[in-house]
Amino acid sequence: MRALVIDLNNFSRYPTLSVGYLTSVLRTNQIDVDILSPFAKGVAGYPRLTQARRRELYLNFLKHWTAVTPNKTLKRIRKIIQQIFHPGGSEDKKVILEYLDELLNNTPDVVLISAYTMYYDISYAIGEICQQRGIPVIIGGSAFVHPEVAALWHNIPGVSAVYAGEPEPHLISLINDVLAGKDISAYRGLYKPTQQMVDVAPPLVALDQLPFPDFSDFPWHAYPNKVIPLMTGRGCEWDICTFCSDVSSASGRTFRSRSIENVIDEMRFQSAQFATKLFVFLDLKLNSDLFLWRELIERIPKEFPNALWTASIHVDSRMDNGLSKADLQKAAKAGLVRITCGLESGSARMLKQMAKGIKLDRLSRFLQDAHEAGISVRMTAIIGYPGEEVADVDLTTEFIAKHTPYIERIMLNRFTLMPKTPISQQLANNSDKYPEFSIKQFDVNSATISHSNTKLSTRSYYWAAFRLMKAVHGINKNLNTLLQENLKVLCKSIACLKNN
Repeated sequence: MRALVIDLNNFSRYPTLSVGYLTSVLRTNQIDVDILSPFAKGVAGYPRLTQARRRELYLNFLKHWTAVTPNKTLKRIRKIIQQIFHPGGSEDKKVILEYLDELLNNTPDVVLISAYTMYYDISYAIGEICQQRGIPVIIGGSAFVHPEVAALWHNIPGVSAVYAGEPEPHLISLINDVLAGKDISAYRGLYKPTQQMVDVAPPLVALDQLPFPDFSDFPWHAYPNKVIPLMTGRGCEWDICTFCSDVSSASGRTFRSRSIENVIDEMRFQSAQFATKLFVFLDLKLNSDLFLWRELIERIPKEFPNALWTASIHVDSRMDNGLSKADLQKAAKAGLVRITCGLESGSARMLKQMAKGIKLDRLSRFLQDAHEAGISVRMTAIIGYPGEEVADVDLTTEFIAKHTPYIERIMLNRFTLMPKTPISQQLANNSDKYPEFSIKQFDVNSATISHSNTKLSTRSYYWAAFRLMKAVHGINKNLNTLLQENLKVLCKSIACLKNN
């Protein structure tokens, strides 16, 4: 049997972890595999972070203004521009379909597509081609936990199944039954068109039993650096932030952790295979499991001298969250060069409403300790969260301005209303509490809920948003300088480690 796995989660920084797992499961079961990675043919996916230029401040404000303005004409113009420039446009589609035609010459028995919603048009075209050739298609992705989205994708020509969840335990039997034309309705995780519902598969617990991801077919020569992606666990220990869609998607719903020996074995295997000591931990929060977090810090420098790695963490309010000054200094000596974490707001009131679980004074201490240890910090922030006032936006601006020397990069995001999140339920059940909010409809094309917030289009809010964007831009325009400074500190840390 031969399978063609199509990776439409293309970020072009390193191989896609989920596709690596699919490939490994297939090959472990003696199935031949071809990988369609768009990056191999020059499809760049999302742009990499670069130093912000002066005009980007005004461009970003223009994007914000056209997103929140009540002017319908401006909104239509914005939507047209987005459709022209979004990833997966006509040029990407042409390249991917030409690559597909090339790989179909290997006559696969089944095509597996791992996709984000933005790639619907390309997936539709792929489905039509596969249908013409009599090749069944199975599509998977985190957005398919929503029946409306799954139904749209299930109607793509040639699609035999749309899957939501972690497929590894029964992937092979599902493929075999699809190829045999058997009834697959009993499988958990599939969209069931007769019932118009998704029976999401239960979270996979026995993570140590999975084979290590197979990245051998990815275009390693084209990546800027050889970076190995991996996860020590799935889900999030905190798991209650009101805006986060991971609480309902395949990657969330419960927290499960691997054993430290299994993780180290995988790092050893991948490092030897691809001759690299660069790692990115894709855990939602790597410090969810404190034992594993500290064991990594202890084991990495012994097992992989001079390794460099990045991770996301949560500066939560546990008495011990693994992010003390001593922890961070030890992590830096173990090769941790960058941490990503969520600020979201500089307003304690808003953080409480978000159930973010962080205290601003503790976050402030963390930023200073990480900087002193030589670890660069990237942060996320949200503007437009329900109930946010101009004063709350200004508090976020003040926090960022105060901590500018300690932050490498900030990603400022407009609030996105995701289905099945706590805040979506609060807005639906307590509309009187949020009179400024108007919930419109579920957008199946993006798997988000359309909404408007009248507060955002007031003059005072516009100015507050601009002040916040200016503070963010002040950090992002110095990205290269901060990176150089942090690398110098890192080199000194490694030199000290060697001397000791």
